[in-house]
Amino acid sequence: MNHVVLVGRLTKDPELRYIPGTGTAVASFTIAVNRDFTKKDGTRDTDFIPVEVMGKSAEFCANYISKGRLVAVQGNLRVDNYQTQTGEKRTFTKVSTMSVQALDSNKNKSDNPYPSQAPSFEPSFEPQGLDPQGFQAIDDDDIPF
Repeated sequence: MNHVVLVGRLTKDPELRYIPGTGTAVASFTIAVNRDFTKKDGTRDTDFIPVEVMGKSAEFCANYISKGRLVAVQGNLRVDNYQTQTGEKRTFTKVSTMSVQALDSNKNKSDNPYPSQAPSFEPSFEPQGLDPQGFQAIDDDDIPF
């Protein structure tokens, strides 16, 4: 079974390209994932894992997630072999996924193109419209109680 689930932060904005002929969208980015254990000095090691997303999820990534965002990716591990121009054999490992979920909101709220139009509201527990001495008694003979 080859199944990978990772949670980490993007190290840079996703790069979007389209496969010639089919027009399938492909987004590539790297996420930084902290290791589970802490070293004696209190620091943690971080792994930088390349991710490739295909289809509609790739367009989502290119449009809505950016550097620093916390994401969860679900997919499988792929090992690609290739040969350099000098004839050396190389191996490249990445996570191939079709499922990406943003786990936090945008870092900078000022970058939001749809800022909240609602006025700010601060509740007040002070009685309004009364004299400074306190509540005013209502003197009305028409009230039945």
